[in-house]
Amino acid sequence: MSEESRKSAASPSKAELFELIVESATDFAIFTADPRRVVTSWNLGAERLFGYSEAEMVGSSADVIFTPEDRAAEAPERETAKARLDGSAQDERWHLRKDGSRFWAVGLLMRLRDGERGFVKIARDRTEQHVAAERLRENEARFRVLATNIPQLVFLTRPDGERTWGSPQWIGFTGLSLEESLKFGWLDAVHPEDRILTQAAWRDARHKGEFYIEHRVRRADGTYRWHQTRAKPLDSDAAAATDWVGTMTDIHDLRGLKDRQQVLMAELQHRTRNLLAVVQAMARRTIRSSSSLEAFGKEFEGRLHALGRVQGLLARGEDRTVDLQALVAAELAAHSGGHDSQKIAFGGPPVSLSSAAAQAVAVGLHELATNAVKYGALAQPAGKLSVTWRPAAQVPSSQIVLEWVESGVAMPARPAAPRRGYGSELIERALPAQLRAQTSLAFTTDGVRCTITVPMGEHGTQPDPW
Repeated sequence: MSEESRKSAASPSKAELFELIVESATDFAIFTADPRRVVTSWNLGAERLFGYSEAEMVGSSADVIFTPEDRAAEAPERETAKARLDGSAQDERWHLRKDGSRFWAVGLLMRLRDGERGFVKIARDRTEQHVAAERLRENEARFRVLATNIPQLVFLTRPDGERTWGSPQWIGFTGLSLEESLKFGWLDAVHPEDRILTQAAWRDARHKGEFYIEHRVRRADGTYRWHQTRAKPLDSDAAAATDWVGTMTDIHDLRGLKDRQQVLMAELQHRTRNLLAVVQAMARRTIRSSSSLEAFGKEFEGRLHALGRVQGLLARGEDRTVDLQALVAAELAAHSGGHDSQKIAFGGPPVSLSSAAAQAVAVGLHELATNAVKYGALAQPAGKLSVTWRPAAQVPSSQIVLEWVESGVAMPARPAAPRRGYGSELIERALPAQLRAQTSLAFTTDGVRCTITVPMGEHGTQPDPW
């Protein structure tokens, strides 16, 4: 046998080679069918994929691999017609196995070169990939529904902060279109003073595995509001390569409350320190002026009650001031003991006192009222008390004149050198020292008369003279 004959005998023919390839491609279902879709060949891959043997399928209709609903919709006919016209037809759909189970197949039906001989179809199982893709689409759809219906501004971004998507809430809040917001265009809505910190936080985020910052974001009307922005990678194991999802939550009002809380805490600490200093000074002066421990206890308790009443009035106001009328009414009510309203008269224009002024004036009124209950207008049947206030005469007025006037009082004889008690020292020395007030205290023939001229505005607290 010649060399050429031996090569010819060893080399398969084209038909044999094709058959060899088809039978070896077990991962692919490959079969041929005539123009009427009757199967003419069926490889091992087709047997494994569809469950039918070659003997069962050759000579039978290939339509059995289509689902009933696709056969009812004439999918096999339409696929064949397209392949006959265009030379090929793509096919991605659910198919049937012999046992009735379904799988997602990606296939291609091609017209044979000799069109009269029919078609060849190649199909492959892609159920796992299809289910994964469907799950991804469903997850994306759920994400879009969630992201577009929550109050937060939602976004997708690359690990360096380069934005790839922004929710409708972001567009509506900032007025920036999606195109304007992509890449780093969204930074235009961040307050200029916060941009460097925002970009630095994105650089750190890749190492930390999360992004967090509080910064100001411009609203469409041009105003800025504080937002808390957080972001995390969709795949925590590939934070440097995957997209990140983030939200921006409006915390402007919360920050305002926090700032106000800090101011209130500072004010409370300041007021508490001052109040303790006042109590200490009051205790020292009461001890010095008391004749006994019993007298000290009674007098000191009354003065503490006066401080407590003014603190209660301060707690009701939001601007840390006290209405003078409320202050006078509270002090008189605490001492009048149910006296006839015709015995006491008080009133004046609306006046707000600072906390320092209110505290000092309240203790002064307490001392005057205590004396009136013991010896004066509130102790004697014919006595009457008038407490009024008015702006000082100068224009514009920056002072309030408070007048305490008792009448109808039978005053006891006073010694030539009367002893100055705590109340007298408070009114004549402490109030001028603490409030820069002008005071006068007189014991007339028919009762006590006291005038306190208080400057309006801020007042310091210097409790030591008490």
